[in-house]
Amino acid sequence: MRRVWQAAAFLFAVFFFSLIYKLPAKFVYQQFAKDSPVQLVGVSGSIWSGHAEQIVTQQLSLERLDWKLSPLSLLLGEVDIDWTLDDSAALLSGEIILSSSQQSLKNTRGHIDLLAMAQRLPQQEILLGGIVQLDIAKLDLEQNKITNAVGKINWNHAELLSPENIVLGGFKTELSANAGELIMQLSDTGGAASLSGNASLSAHGKFKFSMQIGVRDTSATGLLGAFNQLGPTDENGKVKLSGREDLF
Repeated sequence: MRRVWQAAAFLFAVFFFSLIYKLPAKFVYQQFAKDSPVQLVGVSGSIWSGHAEQIVTQQLSLERLDWKLSPLSLLLGEVDIDWTLDDSAALLSGEIILSSSQQSLKNTRGHIDLLAMAQRLPQQEILLGGIVQLDIAKLDLEQNKITNAVGKINWNHAELLSPENIVLGGFKTELSANAGELIMQLSDTGGAASLSGNASLSAHGKFKFSMQIGVRDTSATGLLGAFNQLGPTDENGKVKLSGREDLF
């Protein structure tokens, strides 16, 4: 009798897994996303390998999201998702790993066109241009603390487009973690504007920054005038800026 029950349990497990494996992504999404602030449009495929034509929020719409969910990770008590966002304003990919104690982003790479993205948002007083390049090997969150971060974010061909058109140059950010916060070491890449400093961001959205800004190329159109409006300069001709905000 014991062998009969074992065989029945095995057959039930195979049947159940086959049923789950074939569940359409659209059906699963409709059960859980009714009150979500982020909506997926044009969902197709399965929960293991799916696709959405659009990601829609209250202010922004993005195109084409693809994902693959690892069945093996579920047996280990984790959710492991490979994803790709292929939008005309942003091309990004990476891996998300979720467990009972930790959330991780791995190998998040790609670029964002700031101007193309801003053109989809409500009209803004300040409009920025350039390409943001992301290369984040790892970002771990555990018990509302950022425990590990390795990566960099570059802002190439940075420029202010509105209210004035000012070419800034390029900037870079090195990421690390300390005391439960994401630490960002800020610097420039040798363009018209110089930058040095640091910033931090907690998992609760508390953002702090302290930086020095200067002008390397005084012939850059409009740059010196805008710089002089930031405040008094120190003995090295730099303006010191600092502050804190609650981002979310």
